[in-house]
Amino acid sequence: MNRLRSKRRSNIGLSLLLLAWLSSPAATAADLSLRPFSASYDLYEGGMHLAVSELSLEQLGEDWRWVMVTRARGIFAMFTNKQHYAETRFTRFDDHFLLTEIRLGEHGGENNNEIALFDWAEGRLDVLRKGKRSEQKLYDGVYDYQSIHLLAASMGQSQLDRPIIDFYRKGKLVKSHFVYSGQKTVDVGGNSIDANVYEQVVSRSKSRIRYYYDARNPLLPLRIEKLEPGETQSILALREVDWGL
Repeated sequence: MNRLRSKRRSNIGLSLLLLAWLSSPAATAADLSLRPFSASYDLYEGGMHLAVSELSLEQLGEDWRWVMVTRARGIFAMFTNKQHYAETRFTRFDDHFLLTEIRLGEHGGENNNEIALFDWAEGRLDVLRKGKRSEQKLYDGVYDYQSIHLLAASMGQSQLDRPIIDFYRKGKLVKSHFVYSGQKTVDVGGNSIDANVYEQVVSRSKSRIRYYYDARNPLLPLRIEKLEPGETQSILALREVDWGL
């Protein structure tokens, strides 16, 4: 996989696959300004406050990355001291975003449970998940649970409302609908904030996910709700944000 990492930049602009992908409206990032930030969230399930999550967007040279670290709180911290770590790296190519790497695992651990490397020049996705390697072809732009925030912000500018995208989930590329569903006022720390609302349905998943974004800062998720038939509702609610990164 180190070989793939060293190759991914070498001829990215020459790939016919990439040139075809650039025509995909769902991937457009024209005029979208990336602004680093760090935000903290409360994670609730069935009304119980289970954990605290830290989400950040930061620039690393020419690349950017999303990082989310989740740790149990209160009585739930008595049962585990593990902190879930999710990292999504991407680069900006002209007016489009390309995923380059996804890592999932335990925060502070040496090993990742899951690594996905995107080689756009070769049109190949290489995955190491639970000790097993797999390879898939890349045909179009890809998003995951963190880079989906980029799509929501881009949709708000391009007036797209019903894109179908390739979505990375559990080591596989599946189809996903991502739909703009209007505006709603969200309470954050006693303040009412106007939010743009999007809903996502992922193939091979029974859950439906609803995202609320700050209309003035479209990359900032204010609230994320996971709805699944017969299951308790999971809610990630913003506590505070720091734009000082």
